Amino acid sequence: MVDSDNTQLQHKASADTFLPLSRVRTIMKSSMDTGLITNEVLFLMTKCTELFVQHLAREAYTTSCAKQNSDTLKYEHLSQLVNKSKNLEFLLQIVPEKIRVHEFQEMLRLNRSNASDEDEETCSESESEDE
Repeated sequence: MVDSDNTQLQHKASADTFLPLSRVRTIMKSSMDTGLITNEVLFLMTKCTELFVQHLAREAYTTSCAKQNSDTLKYEHLSQLVNKSKNLEFLLQIVPEKIRVHEFQEMLRLNRSNASDEDEETCSESESEDE
């Protein structure tokens, strides 16, 4: 009897969601901290995820596409929103701004030169203290 109730609840819930519940459950189970995932929790997490994605897309569209008179939402619009919004900072590594390979190589070169300069300063400071 309980199984049929769970099946009916899951079928009803999936009719109310766009994301597949089974995929959301799989993602939730991939976290080591997740215990038992009830159908109610699964449904709420799925709806929350859908609402968050809708919010993210709507905000990116209104801030970028509306200004450019474009109907197409692009990755760059999402990354610009994430970089400008304080409350979306947690997505910085997930939705980074795209950069060209030569720009990335230049950043690496600068980081390496800065690191070697700091190492030299540290060494010279420690030598001065020894004297």
